[in-house]
Amino acid sequence: MSDKAKNKKSTSPSEEKELTYEQKLEKENELLRLEVEYLKKLQAFQMDPESYLEKHKQRYHSNSKKNSD
Repeated sequence: MSDKAKNKKSTSPSEEKELTYEQKLEKENELLRLEVEYLKKLQAFQMDPESYLEKHKQRYHSNSKKNSD
């Protein structure tokens, strides 16, 4: 996620109306980037699940250790 997105506070539905047009576009852009990233990962997994899981095994394993500590 971008630094801008991390620094923004979460918005409630009433605050969303107060966003400028530029802020709305930035939010939409970030959501679309996330969607594209997700779809690329999904496609890579569907093409070769074994290879994908092996490639990402260490990352998932290390993330689960962080959560359990």
